[in-house]
Formats: sequence, structure tokens, C-alpha cells
Amino acid sequence: MSAVIAKQLGKVYQRYQRPVDSLKEWVLRRKYHEEFWALQEVSFHCEPGEVFGVVGDNGAGKSTLLKILAGTLKPTHGELIVNGRVSAILELGSGFHPEYTGLENIKLGCAMLGLNEQQTLAKIPEIIDFSELGDFIKQPVKSYSSGMFVRLAFAVVTSVDPDVLVVDEALSVGDQHFQKKSMDRMMAFKDQGKSLLFCSHSLYHVKELCERAIWLDKGIVRMQGKSSEVIDFYNDHVRQQNRVSVAVSSTVSSATIKPVPVSEDNGSLTAHLTEASLLDVNFDTHGRPLYRTGERFALKVLASVQASLAIDDVHIGIIIKRNDGVQCFGVSTVLDDKVLFHISGREFGVVYEIPHLTLLSGVYSLEIWLIDATSAHVYDSIQSCCEFRVSQPGTEVGVTYFEHSWLAP
Repeated sequence: MSAVIAKQLGKVYQRYQRPVDSLKEWVLRRKYHEEFWALQEVSFHCEPGEVFGVVGDNGAGKSTLLKILAGTLKPTHGELIVNGRVSAILELGSGFHPEYTGLENIKLGCAMLGLNEQQTLAKIPEIIDFSELGDFIKQPVKSYSSGMFVRLAFAVVTSVDPDVLVVDEALSVGDQHFQKKSMDRMMAFKDQGKSLLFCSHSLYHVKELCERAIWLDKGIVRMQGKSSEVIDFYNDHVRQQNRVSVAVSSTVSSATIKPVPVSEDNGSLTAHLTEASLLDVNFDTHGRPLYRTGERFALKVLASVQASLAIDDVHIGIIIKRNDGVQCFGVSTVLDDKVLFHISGREFGVVYEIPHLTLLSGVYSLEIWLIDATSAHVYDSIQSCCEFRVSQPGTEVGVTYFEHSWLAP
């Protein structure tokens, strides 16, 4: 039986241009508001012992969804089924009274979580020990530092034995020591067969901790599935948003350019690219060329060269770009001291091969240049073509994978 089942959850808010419009609407029985849907048709399930991730931009509806899951907000429509007790780490300490001591706020917090007096008294030593506040537990929380405040709040919220734990940016609490301690406690819940719904802007942690995830965008589920794939597509979305201006071709595995006729040699020193195509490529579910980190990458590039132009003065340069415009790697036959191979007639070309592609997850495209031996003169170029996606098996971060080892000091 699933721990959490969400069926077509939706939440709408009423937005008024002026505060008085709300009163006018109630008195005059006329509509003075516009509707804003924070969530629309959100459906998913979370199994016992699973860590389920939620990612998305600010304003995507993540907090609204978590509040519905925690029971502090009711959906406008849809159905939410939760099997077991829910505890939520949302706005840490939002229910604490600044004039009360830490001990008094522990009792207040436990009461709000549904514990009776006897249960609360039994939990107090554990909470004080976990929060590491010592004698400060008898001081008003208004005198606490922000780190002390959130440590107490985290300790209280996680002191109950929930079946479902809803976590929103809990990795930001306290110092590095307490962050590690907090993560260990959440992972202990998972090991006990509890379910965690984990929302964070730390995509590495979502990818590392969660088996599955959803990506919310303006209240709508853009993607749902294996967390590594969801994070890859979300990262592509973020890079697309952040880029200034990057021309990306449509999703094709080749770029063919109509060649300029070269049957008559008029003495001009010209050359033209005629083909650029990815070889032996697989495709993802969206029809886009897909490589796994470590696989062979091969590209065929052909060019038509005027007879009056010496072939050793025609070279091919290739740049691999990520879809945010970052140039990941560039090389040319000039740099490697190679010449183009003769195909037929005045057609020459080369196969550019990377035996083991080290790029990490992302969407990439190619720039292809036809240049002279000085690399200064450009005969022809394709600014963006042969778009492809890379998916990595692990959770390493960055642009490329480096071979490495771990040795004894």
C-alpha cells in the first residue's frame, strides 16, 4: 500500500488588486478577484521506504504542494491519501513563541504535533540532547541565534515517529555538523521503512537521495520518473533560461548543407562543408540522439574543396557546446597535425572519434569550422548542429568526468 497517493491535486488562490476589493466582493456579491492556480492536476505516489523528490523554480508550486501534504493547506480539488502519521519540516520554528524558553516551546511544539503530556515528557531529554542546546534550553528563544533556533525546531519536528516525513530545504539548517546530523536522522527514517518527500534546490542531494522525483513548473508536473532523468531535464531547462543567446538546432542527428557547385575551377580558393552527421547513435524517447557517459562518440564531416586549393590548407575544427553556451571542448586537424582524407573527386572529409565520451549529463550541440592552416581564415562554418543528450550512470557533478583514484596518504 502506497504511503502517499496524490490524485489530480489543484489549488487556486484569489488575487485582489486592492485589499478593499475583498470586502466589496463579499458585500456586493460581485467578482473582484482573478484566479491564480498554484497547482494544477498534480498526481503521484510515494511508497513506504522511498525518498521522493520535488524540484522546480521559485514560484513553481513546491511549497503549496508540501503544505497540502503536511495538512496545513486544503486542495481546491483532487484527492490526497496519506497512510500513517505525517510530520513536516517546512518553515522551521514558525509555531514557536519568542518569549517562551526553549523547554516551554518544546512542550508547545509537541502538543501541536499531537503528543499528549506523558509522551511529551518522555521525548524532552531526546530533543534537548539532539538540539545540543544544553543550559540554553532554559533561556527565551528570542535570545537564540538563528542556528540555535532551527536546531531546536528540527529536533522537535523529527522527535515524533512519523510514517511520512515532508522535508523542505532541511539541509540548510544549522552548521555543517548539524546538517550532517540532520541528514543522518532523515536517512534513519528511510531505513525504518518510513517515506520521505524531499524538496530542495540542492539538485545534487535530490539526485543522490531520491529514487524518483517530479519537476513542477508553474503548478504543473513537467516531468515525473527516475530522479536522475528528471534532474537532467530540469538542469537543461535552467541552463536554457540562464543563457543569453545560444543558437541550437532542431533535434536531428545530422546537418547536411547543400554544396556549392565546384565543377568549374575559376581559380578562387574556396571550400564548403557538405555534411556533418553523428554515427552509430541511439535515441531517447523524444527522438534526440542519446549517449551515455563513457560510450563512443563519432562524427562524420565532409567538405567540397576547389581544385585550385591545396588540400593541406583545408582543415576542420570542432567545438562541443553545452546548451547554455559553455564551450566544453574544441580541437582541429591543425592542432593535431592531421590532414583530411580524400573521399572522391573534390570531396574530402574525416571521422572525428572520441572513444570514451567523458561529458556528464546535459544537452550539447556542435560548432563545425572549415579553416585554413593558420586557423585564422574561415572557409565555411555551421554554428550549431547535431544536438545530442548525454546521460551519466552516476551522481558526479560538473561538465566532464575525470579518471581518478583514492590513495592512502
